[in-house]
Amino acid sequence: MQRQDTQHHDLYYMEAPDEERERLLRLKNKRNGVAIFQASWILAFVCLAVVNLQLRAASPEWPPLGVEKLDAALPTVATLALLLSVPLVRRGVRAISADGAASFLVQWRAALLLGAGFIALMAFEWLTVTPVPEVRITLANRETVTTALTQYNAIFRVMTAFHMFHALVIGGYMINVWRAARRGEVGAADYWPAEAGAKLWYFVVIAWMLFYVVLYWI
Repeated sequence: MQRQDTQHHDLYYMEAPDEERERLLRLKNKRNGVAIFQASWILAFVCLAVVNLQLRAASPEWPPLGVEKLDAALPTVATLALLLSVPLVRRGVRAISADGAASFLVQWRAALLLGAGFIALMAFEWLTVTPVPEVRITLANRETVTTALTQYNAIFRVMTAFHMFHALVIGGYMINVWRAARRGEVGAADYWPAEAGAKLWYFVVIAWMLFYVVLYWI
């Protein structure tokens, strides 16, 4: 009997390294997958930024005559809220990886509230951006129409809506991770869902910083 126990004990230590290598390999693959997603999908944001720059390069004036320049005050407050969420998210991942579920819940709750504040402020900006005077334009088919839409406010709305959609989706995923951690389903043994959520949130922040600079400061 003792010999069988010893054999079982030796067998466990012989198999454990392989299991650990397999676990680390799966984790590495997941991290690589998220990195590839981030590197490829950021190109969509870069393309919108390039379109903005091309439109202003082709325009005699930017913003067009009669269109008020976007005010950076409210978006700057929103941007600060987004930046403040980053260290909270990062500390939360460190806490959950060390089995500190309570600290994780506090840190991520605060980060999610800041993220919600960012979305609310930018949604308000999107809805209340200063309207432009109506102008008459002639289309390619020689039809004349009256519109208040310009390339300046159109590209602003496209860029900010595109980003807010991503922020909402990724924020929703982070809320699900927070709830799972609260139920004890995410912890030190498997904190990948929290790490993945953090990486995706960093993506949201980096993408917004690109848009913020292009829309308000260049």
